[in-house]
Amino acid sequence: MHMEETKALRLMGRVLTLSRLRVQSTNPQEIVEELTRLTLENPMLQQGLPVIVESQVEIDLAWLIKVLKKTGVQVLGISDGLLTEQAQKLDLPIVPPDYTQAATRTRPPAVAVTTNNDSAVPAAVAVAPNLPTKLLTDPVRSGQQVYAENCDLIVLGPVSAGAELIADGCIHVYGTLRGRAIAGANGNPNARIFCKRLEADLVAIAGVYMVADQIAPHLQGKSAQIRLSDDNNLAIELLDS
Repeated sequence: MHMEETKALRLMGRVLTLSRLRVQSTNPQEIVEELTRLTLENPMLQQGLPVIVESQVEIDLAWLIKVLKKTGVQVLGISDGLLTEQAQKLDLPIVPPDYTQAATRTRPPAVAVTTNNDSAVPAAVAVAPNLPTKLLTDPVRSGQQVYAENCDLIVLGPVSAGAELIADGCIHVYGTLRGRAIAGANGNPNARIFCKRLEADLVAIAGVYMVADQIAPHLQGKSAQIRLSDDNNLAIELLDS
């Protein structure tokens, strides 16, 4: 038996899909109403979606967590900021605040965790050298995970449901894109996703992601590009008419 297998603990790196829930109102009724609307639009909220809570206003954190738990949302931590002191009293983990919107387009931070229409938890800032483009000529099957480190990823065949593409640069799929596609995984907001036919379960760029239910019906099954807009949301544009 290898020594690595006998250790009591083993740290393994993984790309973790994680949303940030930003509080922008102190009105409890508005919060409950908006949470109800979000739940109807995003069924994953009722299925134990893990989130990091960040707030632009002072609010009763204990009350907020109680409301979120009733909905089914799992609060994994609190973004360092206005709610830090309350979080410490509740013995909740504190994570770094959102830095993506302040980052420049030419010098992005490295990112370890993905989010929904928000930024990810930044890791140490590092500018990695560009490597040759990674090219796949075979279809990507269900259960496969492909990672293009510090470069673009080109897939000439289709990508099956249950497969996952990850690239620090752009992702190009010259076939049907199903499964998950995560571009700009190291925090590059200039990365883009291009595909001949969009049928993905999830697409993400620099920590900002969108699931299939959030993609407009007229974009489904079409040739498209996905990019980050100026307001740090995902924008999907048709490549042909």
